[in-house]
Amino acid sequence: MNTVLKNAGRMLVLTATILISSCNDDDYLESYNREELFARPTQTELDNVHSNWNSRNLDGTDYHVEQEVNVAGTNAVLKIISFRVNGLKEYGALLIPEEKDNLPVRVYVGGFGIDITVNSIKLLADNLSEDAFIFAFPALRGQSLSITINNDEYNSPTSEGEHCDAFEGASDDVIAFLNVIERTEASANINRTTVRGGSRGATVSLLVAARDKRVKGAVAVAGPVDLLHLTSLMENDRTYQCQFLRDLVNTENSIEETRLKMISSSPVYFAASLPKTQLHLGQDDTIVPVSQGEELKAAMSEVGNNNLLELFVYSGRSHQNIATDNIELNNRINEFLKQF
Repeated sequence: MNTVLKNAGRMLVLTATILISSCNDDDYLESYNREELFARPTQTELDNVHSNWNSRNLDGTDYHVEQEVNVAGTNAVLKIISFRVNGLKEYGALLIPEEKDNLPVRVYVGGFGIDITVNSIKLLADNLSEDAFIFAFPALRGQSLSITINNDEYNSPTSEGEHCDAFEGASDDVIAFLNVIERTEASANINRTTVRGGSRGATVSLLVAARDKRVKGAVAVAGPVDLLHLTSLMENDRTYQCQFLRDLVNTENSIEETRLKMISSSPVYFAASLPKTQLHLGQDDTIVPVSQGEELKAAMSEVGNNNLLELFVYSGRSHQNIATDNIELNNRINEFLKQF
């Protein structure tokens, strides 16, 4: 999925890994009661998710700058940092304009591929002084970063943790990353944070926005919002098996634990906590159907927050090409982010 951002004084081109699905014909859940496993969440389950989130320590400890470079052709510094969250050593990158303060933080969350553990990002950047902000890229658990800026490549080691803990665990990583930025970057105004991503990264962006009040806006491109429902349709897909069902079948998790993992990975059930949000979907997307956006729109309306959601559907666009040369999408995102 390619996304082009045009802003004053620079052009940034980002390439993110999309969610990859591959199906087989096995009946993976033949021994389980699907109605029980995929029933709509109860209020008790939703309360348990909130309680679980609130109980976590996501401070981000053992901060270390792994690499710091002045990026050629820009007035910015790139930092690759490490920190620990829940015992896991994680990595992230920051592109920081020099000699600026009170900078908003824009987080970009990468996608997911079952066989891909490198989160690749490509940027073309020049003068970052006008409309300046800190660009933040978390590697996320089980992934490393490959960042190419003006044809120079920078890499991080692989973050510890389970690659397939791709939603709730990844959201923990992003929140811990924000905590580290708030504590270590004097030029950052963490209360002007926005989070953006595509595919898996879109879902994580919505989850982080729902969980962290420092996030004032979220942009989701081709992101699923109800993974409880989608998993019920895709039980024989190895991506969904890895992310949600494998531990159940291997008897490491109970049905209750599996349900809570799917629920807590589904931002539609936490619509009341979402800030201003843009959701972009492709009309021809078979991985994340337009019905996912309609479900979030209905949930936002039900809690009286329909004015906070902008939903855009692009004719002739699929999961793979929704952002490719899509000027309309890029302009909408840029205008949305300027308000924060």
